[in-house]
This record gives sequence, C-alpha cells and structure tokens, in this order.
Amino acid sequence: MKRLSLAPLAALILLNCASLQSTSPGDSKPAAPHEDWAYFSRGLYFKSEGDYTRAIENFMDAATFGTELDRVYYQLAECYYRIHDYERAVNYADRSIEKNPKLARPYELKFNLYANLRNYQKAAESLEALVEERPELVQIHYTLGNLYYTQLKDWDRASVYMRNIIELAASEPVEDYYQEYAHYYLGHIYYSKNQTDRAIQSFERCLEINPDNYSAVYVLALIHMDRYALDEAARYSMLYLDKFSDNAKINAVMGRILYLRGDLRAISYLNRVKNNRMIDGALAMALYDELMKNDTPAEKALREILKKNPGYISPHIALARIALRLGDKASALSENFTAGVLLFQSRLYDLAKDSFFRALSIKDDIPEIYFYLARACEESGDLSLALVYYRKCHDLKPSSDILIHMGYLYSLKNDFTRSAEYLDRAIGLEPTNSKPHFFKGLIDSQRDKFASAETHFRRAIELQEENDTYYFYLATVLEKQSRLEDTIEALKKSIKYNPRSARAYNFLGYLYADNNINLDESVELIKKALEYEPTNGAYLDSLGWAYYRKKRFDLALKKLLEAERELARENSPDPVVYDHIGDTYKGEGKIDKAIEYWDKSLKMKRDPAVEKKLNEAKSGHR
Repeated sequence: MKRLSLAPLAALILLNCASLQSTSPGDSKPAAPHEDWAYFSRGLYFKSEGDYTRAIENFMDAATFGTELDRVYYQLAECYYRIHDYERAVNYADRSIEKNPKLARPYELKFNLYANLRNYQKAAESLEALVEERPELVQIHYTLGNLYYTQLKDWDRASVYMRNIIELAASEPVEDYYQEYAHYYLGHIYYSKNQTDRAIQSFERCLEINPDNYSAVYVLALIHMDRYALDEAARYSMLYLDKFSDNAKINAVMGRILYLRGDLRAISYLNRVKNNRMIDGALAMALYDELMKNDTPAEKALREILKKNPGYISPHIALARIALRLGDKASALSENFTAGVLLFQSRLYDLAKDSFFRALSIKDDIPEIYFYLARACEESGDLSLALVYYRKCHDLKPSSDILIHMGYLYSLKNDFTRSAEYLDRAIGLEPTNSKPHFFKGLIDSQRDKFASAETHFRRAIELQEENDTYYFYLATVLEKQSRLEDTIEALKKSIKYNPRSARAYNFLGYLYADNNINLDESVELIKKALEYEPTNGAYLDSLGWAYYRKKRFDLALKKLLEAERELARENSPDPVVYDHIGDTYKGEGKIDKAIEYWDKSLKMKRDPAVEKKLNEAKSGHR
C-alpha cells in the first residue's frame, strides 16, 4: 500500500529581532556616559524616523567612545539591513556578537537576512551559533527545527532541535505551543522513516498537550488505517468527523473499516464519498455498488483499483462476494484466500480466519489455507487449535518444517515429550535438515539444560556451517557455562557469517565490557550494533556500560539515561539498566542519585549484589 503523503506543518517562521530583547544580557547594562548616550539616542531617533543615513552617522559617533559596543554595532547592523547593504549588516552583526556572544538580536538579524535571501543553510548556521551560546532559548530550537524540516528537508537535523525542546521541557517551563508542535513535527519525521510506532507516540503526545489539534487526529486516523489497526483508526476517524463531518478522506476510512467488518453502516459513509474524484471516491463507489449488488460496474472498478493499489484488502472481499453471486467458485476461492492472507499480514487475525473459512467452504483440501488458519490461531494465542490446523496441513502436504514448528509449539505448551517426538519425526523425514537440531537446542536452552543445548546447536552447525544464528545461540549457552573464550569464538563466527548482525556485535561488545577486557574494541563493537539499531535500549545500555568500564562516567551516564528513556518508551524497563545508572552515579560521587536508581532496580527484581551496594551506600551516607 502507498505510504501517506503528509504535508509540512507550516511555512518558515521569521524571528522578530526584538523578541528576545528582555532576556539578552547586553540589554541590562547601565546607561553609557552622556556624550555617547546622546549620539546613541539620536541614532535611535533617526532610525525610528526611517532616516538610516543620519542614524548610521550618530551610531558611528557613539562607537568612538568604545562603550556598549555590542548594542551600538547591532544598531548599525540593523540600519544597514534596512537599506539593503547586507554585507555591512552582516559585518556589524558579527562585530556585535564578538563583543557579546550572548546577545541574541544580531544572530536573529543574520537569520532573517539569509532567510529573506533564501540562503537557508546560512540562516540555519546563524541560529545554530546562537543556541551554542544560549541553549535555553526554546524559540530558537523551534525555528531551527522548522527551518530544517520545511526548507532544507534535512529531517535528521530537524528532529535534533525538536527533541531538544522536549528535553528542555523536562527540566524547565516551556510553552505548550512549542512542546505540542515539537511532537507534531517529530511524528511526521518518524513516519517518513517508517518508524510508525514512534510516530504514533509523538502524535498522541501532541494530542495530550492540545486535544484540539485536529491535524494530529487526522494523521493518526490515516496512519492507523494504513497499518489496518481498525479499532484505533475508527476511534480517531470518529473524533475527527465529530468536528469535520464532510471530510472525504476520513469518511472513506470509516466506510472501509465497516465494510471489512461486514457492517452495513458502511453504506452511509461510502455514500458521502462515492462522487469524490480521488482514489477514495473510486473505492467508495465500487464498494457501495457491491453492497447494492450492482455487480458489473463494481467488478470493473475494483479490478482497476487493484491494479494501482494491490495491497488494498476490501476490493478482494468485494470481488469474492461478486464472484460467488455469479457462480464463479474458483474466483471466489482465490479472492477469499488472498483477502485472508492480507488480513493476516495486517494482524487482523479474526477477520483473516473468516476469509479462510469462506475459502474452505468452497474447497476444503488446500494445505495452504490450513497453514494460514493455523498461523492465525497461533498469533491469536490458541495453540491447541493451531496444532489441529498444522496437522491437517501436514496430512495434505507432508513437510519437515511443519513438523519442526509443531514440535516448537508443543514445547511452548510444556509438552516436551510430544515436542521431541515431532522434532525427531522431522529428522527422520529430512536427516540433513539442521533446523530440528537447532530447535532442540533452543528448547533445552529455555529449560536451562545448557550442555545438552550446546550438543544440539553444534549438530545444527555441522549440517549448516555458515548460519550465523546457530553460532549466536551457541554463544548464549556457552556464556551460561562460564566459557568465556568459547563464547567469544562463537560470536566472532556469527559476525563472520553475518557482518550486519547487530545482536552479535552487541553481545560481544557487552561481554568484553562486563569482563572488563578489550574495552576500546567493546565500544567500537557496540557502536557498530547501534548503526543498525540506533534506538535499541539494550544496545545503548551496553555502550553506557562499556564507557563506565573505561571510567568515562559522563559518556556512560548520557547513554544509560538514553537507554532508560528508550526502554520506558517501549514499556520494558530493565533493572540491570537502573543498576548500571546507579553504579555510574556512584562513580561521579552522586550517592543520592545512585541510591535512587539502585532502589528502582531492586523494586523490579531482587538482586543480592544490588542490595549490598544499596545498603552500603545508605549506611555510609548517613
């Protein structure tokens, strides 16, 4: 299915050069002596009258006294800016900044000048220099984020400044407007990178700050529909339609949702959109015609829609209904199966099962239908019924892979006798297949039978030597047996056969850090893992721990706190991360913070080592 086209929020905001006047340190200096004050005052008067030539003469005279030059040079810069002498304007702005790097207005003037000239890179550089000096200026972060998003199309840089706003809001008051739109922009940026979960979280945070941001409501409805999260798509669609009842796009979304669910209320929503000339209108018209049993125009339109949008599900359901009415059972079977597979891929397991059952009612001896039915039941958590359908699939089309999977499912039900039976049957059916040996190893590993698991993993490797996954899991059981050198060797083999294996880079890097060896290599390995998965909380923790071992507590704390945030975002906090943060705070001498994090670790999971550190810290801190 096509990705959504999400338009930029707004045009670039130009800064009011006087907007930060009250917060600029240069503005609070005492008045200059009378002579230079007189020239400066007259300069301001002529400037206000638009007589920039005489204003410049007076500011030049004021400059000869050498006092408050930051303010004098700024006024000269602004006068030259007004008469379009941009070279001198920039020159005097730079001289003002040199005298007082904290004064915001000359940076803003340069920004406006370059923005008006459409030299957006120079405009950005002007404000970036300001935030280096004044990182607390939220409006500047926002303007930079806006500039990079709307004009320079550098969404990575835009996200940096929008995240800066959110981080500032965690420690000091920040206007809701800036927080709201920081999350809004980040939502678009994450979505453009296919980071859909993060995009949704950002848009939802935007709505928490301002429930009336209907642009965020609209986008959330479309994103959820795009991923076929029907409950959420319907919720946001109805919220939007309560305010904008005639919106064609969202009426089309609601029509499709209800159609997929077999709810005849779809007719009302589709009817509102069917004359729209966009794809939404064409689809609405076709689905409406199918519901009205106008089969000939409906079928023709649906096939045209699928040529351009093969990922749409509702046309397949509609074509199956039409085919069945026309007595074309072969087409009805094909369309029901296709709809079922697409629904399964969209995690709509109950609707998928409905489509597969409709297919089975036409022809009940197709193994692929039973296979997908089994998968849908498995994903729904009904392992017993999944095993029934996998068995039927295997009866119709014997497969060692099906036997292996059934063995795995029996292990999840703690029926290890039947699990071994099915895995052994797979070995008998296909003796050179490495997979059943690997799954035997996995099952034994989960039961803490590490020596036995090692045997099975090594047998799998004998049959398929270049499988990086086998070496990785071999390393996990070797590490459990405290065989450090063997673990390192297995992980190096895993990386050899898959140089893009983030998990192997991280495991080896963390292993080095945890054993306080090869620390420089440890850092590089974990950084390599983060190149592939930059927001992985476990990998960020590993990097923080490696820095801790190197006694780089500043870098360690930065990465560990980042790991904490990422894991919190995923609703999977980790007591080990809290323990590492506590150790790092102790390394910095911040015992109160160390105690806070060790306490958080223990509340999640009792650990005698952490308990000992906490008690010693509390007794020594009294």
